[in-house]
Amino acid sequence: MRAGLALSTSTDVANLRHAVVSRLGVSTAVAQLKEIWAICSRAQAAAHHYTAHKSLSDQALAARGLTRANLPRAALAKLNDCGADKS
Repeated sequence: MRAGLALSTSTDVANLRHAVVSRLGVSTAVAQLKEIWAICSRAQAAAHHYTAHKSLSDQALAARGLTRANLPRAALAKLNDCGADKS
């Protein structure tokens, strides 16, 4: 798959699924799709973490052990987190 692949219709998704399954085999395709789903979930959690904290005051951030300057780094750490639920 290429980076920046845009799937605009359900037909595009079906064609991609067929291509992945045909090329990799069913079990490998399922594993790849699960990995993609996990990455997307972590990215969503990182984005939520950043948006939830960016509007807090400096004092509220300090109470959570954060500074305004390290908010992006904390969001990236959330993205790289392998599923452990930390806030």
